[in-house]
Amino acid sequence: MLLFILFIVLANNSAFSQINISTKLEKSGFLDCSSQSLLLVDSSAKIPLQAILQQPFSPIQQIKIPKSLESAYRYDFWLKFIIKNPTSDTLDLLFTTGLHQSTQLFQLHKNRLVKVSETNEKLLPNQRLFRSDDQYIPVRFLPNQVYVFFAKINDYPRVDFNIRPLLVSYQWENYHKVKAFYDEYVFLIAYGLIIPILFFVALFVIIFYLLDRQIYYLYYAFYTISIGLFNLWEYEHSPYTHLVFSYLTFLKFTGNSNIYVFLTHIFYFLFIFEFLELKKKSPTIATVFRSVIISLSAILLADIIILFVFKRLDWSTSIYWTFQDIFPFLNVGLLIMIFQTKGRIVRNIQIGSTFLMIGGFAGFMTHYTNNISFVLFRVDPSILFVVGTLMEIFFFSIAIGIRSYTIQKEQKSLYKSIMESELRMLRSQINPHFVFNSLNSIKSYILTHRSTEASEYLTDFSTLMRSILQYSKEQLISLCNELETTLLYVSLEQRRFNDDFKFIYQIEVGIDTDEIMIPPMLLQPYIENAIKHGLMNKEGVRTLTLSISKQITPSRQIIIIIDDNGIGREKASLLRKNTPKHQSMGMSINDERISLLGKTNDFLINIKIVDKKTSNQEAEGTKVIIRIPTE
Repeated sequence: MLLFILFIVLANNSAFSQINISTKLEKSGFLDCSSQSLLLVDSSAKIPLQAILQQPFSPIQQIKIPKSLESAYRYDFWLKFIIKNPTSDTLDLLFTTGLHQSTQLFQLHKNRLVKVSETNEKLLPNQRLFRSDDQYIPVRFLPNQVYVFFAKINDYPRVDFNIRPLLVSYQWENYHKVKAFYDEYVFLIAYGLIIPILFFVALFVIIFYLLDRQIYYLYYAFYTISIGLFNLWEYEHSPYTHLVFSYLTFLKFTGNSNIYVFLTHIFYFLFIFEFLELKKKSPTIATVFRSVIISLSAILLADIIILFVFKRLDWSTSIYWTFQDIFPFLNVGLLIMIFQTKGRIVRNIQIGSTFLMIGGFAGFMTHYTNNISFVLFRVDPSILFVVGTLMEIFFFSIAIGIRSYTIQKEQKSLYKSIMESELRMLRSQINPHFVFNSLNSIKSYILTHRSTEASEYLTDFSTLMRSILQYSKEQLISLCNELETTLLYVSLEQRRFNDDFKFIYQIEVGIDTDEIMIPPMLLQPYIENAIKHGLMNKEGVRTLTLSISKQITPSRQIIIIIDDNGIGREKASLLRKNTPKHQSMGMSINDERISLLGKTNDFLINIKIVDKKTSNQEAEGTKVIIRIPTE
C-alpha cells in the first residue's frame, strides 16, 4: 500500500524525493525542505481539494512565485512533500512555510487528502495549536512511518513574499526566539514606551477638553490615539505580543496601515487648523488645510470601503504606495505654510512638526530599504520614528500648555471684569437720585402726618435695599427672587409718583420660577428706563406691562417682555440731552454684564428692544424682549 501511494505521488515528477528526519533534529536543529518539495500555483483558487492530486507540481526552484498584488493576491499556493521517520522514536516537530496569512496541512490517507491542522493569523491566541508563534504547526511523526503531506498557503504576495517549508524542533524555536529578543529588545522597549505615552497624552488632553471645551484639545487627543494605534498595529504584528489587535484581527491583518496613517494625518491637520486659528489669522492657508482635510477624509472612506466591503487589498495597497510618495511632499508643503505664521505658540508647533516629519520620513525609509529579517517584529520598526514622535509630543505639549495658560489668564481677566461690572451695576441700582427721591417721599408722608404710609414706604424701601445688597453678591439667582425685587421696586415707584401709571403683571401658568436662574437685577434697568424716561414724560394714560411666558420649540426658553406706552426712545433721548448732568449707565452696564456671562459660562441671554410705532410712524412706546435659556 505504501509503495502504491508513493507511486501516485511521484508520478508527476521524478525529481521528487523523500525527506528523512532523525532524533537529532528533534533535539536541537531545523531542516529546510525546500529542495525536496514541489509547488503548485492555483491562480484560480478554485481547484477542488481532492483534484489537487491530479495537478502537475514542479520543484520550488523552477517556479517564479508571483509577488504582485494586482495579479496574485487571490492565488492559492500548494506544497507537496514526503516525510519519513526512520527512527524507533516518536518525534514531535514544528512545521512552517514562513510568515503567511494561513497555512493548512493535509495528509494523504487512502488516496484522499485529510486535513491535519492549520495555522492562521486571524486565530485568537488561545485558538492556536502552537500558542507561541502563529506561523508554526505542531506535527507528530510516529516511528518508522512515511507521511505524504500537502500544504495549502493563502497569503497576499508582497515584495518579501516567500515560501520556505521548514521542520524545526521546539528547542530550536525557543533558542531562535530568545536570540531575537537580545537582538531586538531596543525596539521592543522603544515601542513599549511610546504607545502608553501616546495614550496617556490622549487621556490627559481629553480631560483638558472636558474642562475648557476647546475643540483643538479633542483633535489632538484623536491624533495621538491614531498615531498610538498605528504604533500598536506595528507592535502587535508579532507572535509574542497580544494586547488589542490580536483580539480584533479584522483590524490587525488588513495588509497595510492606511487607516491609521490617514487618521493620523487628518486629525493632525485639524489640530493645526484649529489651534493656530488659521481661519481667522490666515484665510488662504486655512483654505489649503481645509481642502487637504476633506480630500484625505474622502480617500480614507474609499479605502475603508475597498478593504472591508470589496476586500480588495490590491487596490488598497496601490493607495498606500501612492501616498507613501505623496505624503512627504504634502507634509513639507504644509510645514512651509505653518512657518509663515508667527507667534510664540506657533514656534513650538513648527519645531514639533519638523521633528515629526523627519521621524516619519526616516521610518518610511527604514521600512522601504531595510533587508533585515525581524523575528519579534513583522513590520520593520524605526527608532528614529519613535524619537521624532516623542519630540513632537514634547513641543506640542509646551504649545498646549502656553495656550492653556493664556486662556486661564483671559478667564481671570474676564472674571475680574464681571466683578467690576457687578459693582458698577450695584452702584447704578442704588443711585443717589433714586435714594434722594425715595427719602423725599418718606419726608412728605411725615410732614403731612401720614405716618402709616411713611412707615410702609420706609419698610418696603429698606427691604429693596437689603435685596439689592444680598443678590448683588450672586452671579445667578432664581427668577422668583428677581421678580420679588422687581415688583417691590415697581410698587415703590408707583407710590412715589402717586399711582400716575398703571402696572400690569402676567405670568404663564406652569412656569416654575424657583427653578429658573437668571442674573440678579436683570429687569430693573429696563423697568426704570420705561418709568422714568418713557411714562413720566407722557400725558394721559400710562401703562407698564411685565409678562412672562415659556417657549418649548425650537429650544426651551423663558420670554420676559417689558412693554410701556411711553414717548419712545427717540423723544426720551432728546429730553435727556437737554437735562444737565444726566448720566444713564444702567442699561449699558447690564449689556456688558450679559456679554461677559455669555463668554465665561455659555449662558446666552438674548435681549431685543423694539420701538413701537403707529401706522403713521409715530412713537407709541417701547417693548423689551428678554429670552433666557432654561437648558
